[in-house]
Amino acid sequence: MTNKKVAVLDITSDVITLVMQDKRFADSFAFHASASYSGYQDGEFLDKSELIGVVESLIDSCRKTAFAEPEEIMVGVPAEFTSVVCRELIKNFGAAHVVTEKDVDDIIASEPPESDLKTVISASPVWFTLDSGTAEIVPVGKQTSKLVCQMSYVFCTNSFVALFDKISQMTGVKFEYAPAMLAEVMYILPEDLRDAGVLLVDAGYMSTGVAYAYGDGMLGQTAFSLGRGHLAGDLVFVDGLPFENATALVEKLNFNLHPSGGEKYFVTLNGESFDYDIVHTNDVCSARVEQIAEEIAAAAASFPFRLPSDYKIVLTGSCFQGIPGAKEIVSRVTGHETEIISPTLKPFDKPRFASLAGLISVQRKNLEKNEREKFGFLHKLKEKLFRRTNR
Repeated sequence: MTNKKVAVLDITSDVITLVMQDKRFADSFAFHASASYSGYQDGEFLDKSELIGVVESLIDSCRKTAFAEPEEIMVGVPAEFTSVVCRELIKNFGAAHVVTEKDVDDIIASEPPESDLKTVISASPVWFTLDSGTAEIVPVGKQTSKLVCQMSYVFCTNSFVALFDKISQMTGVKFEYAPAMLAEVMYILPEDLRDAGVLLVDAGYMSTGVAYAYGDGMLGQTAFSLGRGHLAGDLVFVDGLPFENATALVEKLNFNLHPSGGEKYFVTLNGESFDYDIVHTNDVCSARVEQIAEEIAAAAASFPFRLPSDYKIVLTGSCFQGIPGAKEIVSRVTGHETEIISPTLKPFDKPRFASLAGLISVQRKNLEKNEREKFGFLHKLKEKLFRRTNR
């Protein structure tokens, strides 16, 4: 294999992170750095010029620090800029036939749906149905005269692609696009959870992505512009706190505390100590968490299919990280079992790194297979980055 340098660019609603890994040593990172920026909400970047400057700066820093040129960057597209369309595809064999890998590849290579405003960036087979009516996630080796595939397509807004294509030209680095939520589905969610069907919620700083994952794909995905930053914003609005103090206070939150004697949270900034009533602070912030939970439930109800009555919720992202009692509020409001999970990839083993770790894993699989073409057009999607080929 060549010593080609590749990287991933993770774009959350408050931080952009660039991580370079090596084609020869796919389990090592030659560079990783993050930079804050204004973020995005309602499907729009708040300051495109700032965004361009941050990405350029990260790439320049990578070149100077790692003494290497990132030849290709996988850009993780956030949920606010993507959507999911499912379509049933059928392959008739005419007689009893043992399904092969090529049969599955042929189905995946079928022409995707068209859209004037969006571009397909991935296609994933969610499940396959055989003559018997049984659903199989891996149909290879099964016998059937007709193979029916539930295919999940992820679209990216053309405005996002155009913006990052512009940055690609400015920096001289090739960009490829990957859906961040699907990367989490395939490489952060445990296989048994997605095989049973699970609602994945990546709750970030200003934006929350919601996807119903099943098998090797997503049946539906949406997003709304609420997150951890709104907890701090409420403390600013209700109590008049400086935003810096409010942000530090959110780091102290513990919804499992129920004091009765005027106990305080203590925050130290620039050598000065501040104290804030625990009961009042928790009341203000828990109200916002309840609203986020209500939006999660509303997002699940908005999908054009019925979810199982006992679906489980899995939380990733920065919103609820390190806040005891937050997931219990989500569970209470939604009426569904809820857990927070973290990636296992070090040093990115925290919930807020879920999309980054997922993207790194996607690219790592690509490196291990020595595949050069990723995502893009459907006829190039045979690399199987978003589906399993064995159990």
